[in-house]
Amino acid sequence: MCRRKLSITCERNWKMEVYEILRKTLKYAEDRDYRGYDPYDALNSPILRAMGFHKYLRIAFIQAFKRSPINFRPILLVRPGHNPKGLGLFAGVYAGLGDREKFDYVKGLLLKYSSKGYSGYAWGYNFPWQSRVFYVPPYTPTIVNTTFIAHAFLDAFEKWEEREFLDIARSSCDFILKDLNRRVEEDFQVFSYTPIDRLMVFNASLLGAGLLARVGRITGETHLIDEALKAGMFAVRFQNEDGSWYYGLGSDSMKYIDNFHTAFNLLSLTEILSASEDRRIRESFEKGLEYWMKHMFTEDMLPKYFNNRLYPLDIHSYATSIVLLSRIGEMGKARRVLENALERMFHPSGYWYFQEHKHYTIRIPYMRWSVAWMAYALSHLLLI
Repeated sequence: MCRRKLSITCERNWKMEVYEILRKTLKYAEDRDYRGYDPYDALNSPILRAMGFHKYLRIAFIQAFKRSPINFRPILLVRPGHNPKGLGLFAGVYAGLGDREKFDYVKGLLLKYSSKGYSGYAWGYNFPWQSRVFYVPPYTPTIVNTTFIAHAFLDAFEKWEEREFLDIARSSCDFILKDLNRRVEEDFQVFSYTPIDRLMVFNASLLGAGLLARVGRITGETHLIDEALKAGMFAVRFQNEDGSWYYGLGSDSMKYIDNFHTAFNLLSLTEILSASEDRRIRESFEKGLEYWMKHMFTEDMLPKYFNNRLYPLDIHSYATSIVLLSRIGEMGKARRVLENALERMFHPSGYWYFQEHKHYTIRIPYMRWSVAWMAYALSHLLLI
């Protein structure tokens, strides 16, 4: 017997316990038809949307909702919705588990919510959002959403070998290559976050590159791998001397180093490496991984938010840490991260808390940010 409820310290039983936690997490989502709130969905309030005519007011609304431990959304008429990225994460889980019935149901939702009018399948968020630079209407496709969802279809193709799934993911490569803005230099290229911006964000561009690499490896299209490698060189070209990456290049507001975006960079580089084995990419990955392992965790494997600050303990950092640690074979460390998440961030009803701050915890159940991501992480821990 294990020493305490939800402990996964017993070697013999840990996979069974993780599977039970995953099933409980999935049931929470299934019982709600995968609908939920999101940390950034404030502008889905018709009241706030009417008031937020100025970009800084819109930013203030979004940040106030995100930081509050009290959920004001029902009062301000924000309804739980289907978030395409969350649906994509759930689809990837079901493909990994081989649950065809539930995968097909989520697939139907994903096709319904795909963004129309682009060169291939693409997806955005189910809410509008405002950055310091531009306003993004709901369902404007992003490279991040599209990449994760396309990977779920590749997972389904590898599980069931149905060409339709590969074709959907392949078409998303056309969205990346034809619809996004690109900065192209002699030794690297970088993809924009959406079709309406020109930001140079490491994790976003690299996630797109990782998808190109994986599709190219499966289809044998070497030009996709070449495009991925050139985008991967963006990470090599602008990696800091200590192995870290800033969130992005440009304004000072992007010069920070955090846990889960660094993990996304590293996960994307593994996809590029699986298709190219390029020495420069490998050296960049190894240097970045060493930095991440050294600076992004406490000795007890609590995932820090920033390289120089522990709080807030964010469920995204837990989840992406489990995924990456599982991917590189550090199963003991991945399990310890999960133990910490169970002790601090898990609600008995099956959902996961958003953030633990030094003096309070935000326990609002966010379907995409928390529930879907932890289901995705648990499945990786089980299946890799």
